[in-house]
Amino acid sequence: MKKPLFNKVCIVGVGLIGGSLGLAIKKYRLARWVVGVARRKETIQKAFRLGALDIATLDLKEGIKDADLVILCAPISEIKGHLKKIASHLKRGAIVTDVGSSKVEILAVAKKHLKKNMFIGSHPMAGSEKCGIESAKAVLFQNAVCFISAPNQKIESFWKALGSNLVRLDARKHDAWVAQASHLPHALSFALLQKIEYSSSKKFKLNSSFKDLARLAKSHPKIWTDIFLTNREALLKAISSYKEKLGLLERAIRSGNEPTVMRFILTANTNAKKVS
Repeated sequence: MKKPLFNKVCIVGVGLIGGSLGLAIKKYRLARWVVGVARRKETIQKAFRLGALDIATLDLKEGIKDADLVILCAPISEIKGHLKKIASHLKRGAIVTDVGSSKVEILAVAKKHLKKNMFIGSHPMAGSEKCGIESAKAVLFQNAVCFISAPNQKIESFWKALGSNLVRLDARKHDAWVAQASHLPHALSFALLQKIEYSSSKKFKLNSSFKDLARLAKSHPKIWTDIFLTNREALLKAISSYKEKLGLLERAIRSGNEPTVMRFILTANTNAKKVS
């Protein structure tokens, strides 16, 4: 039998992403032992029922003991807190990674508290508006883009084994990209759903376009508050650019300027074909 990449992997935070990682690691036999660190006993029970973990604990220090790979799967503020706590409890040669949706602040904390080359930032673009281990799937990372912050053979082999497509990108470029591609769409959805009449009316059936936008507004409040505030600079630039473009469309519609409205939509058509 093929030797696993790791002897022991510890997943800190066993929700949708952490639970899916546990299932995938076990499915592809990437570790002999998968240990989970959770905040609640109920989560541990669910993880065992799903078969996502071999061992589980509520104690962070106990969970990461002797782990070859530690994966931090929590809201960004919690990831930063974990990075401050774990350094003295990691085994020699251990690798630490995360799944946070912004990278600059996480890498700054890791650089301060962990030894050089011990931390490799990761961001698998594989989540959904759902949360909790009950939504975990072993195939969640199949064909997903996964950003990594620096070269590391073990981490690259790990994400590839889960079926992800790797993109190496430094933290600032990553945060600028996700601000436009992921964080801004979520911000727009949250803003759109501020008006309750859109979603509460029973007099008509909402069309699929609105439902697609509304889906993002179901995302976890704590996770997305952390994302917005830890990537505020890049996100504010993206919002400013969006407001400028929306203002252009607003003025064209107000003045009845058909050519400008048409060009606006045609430009969007062209750009959409590049990303579809």
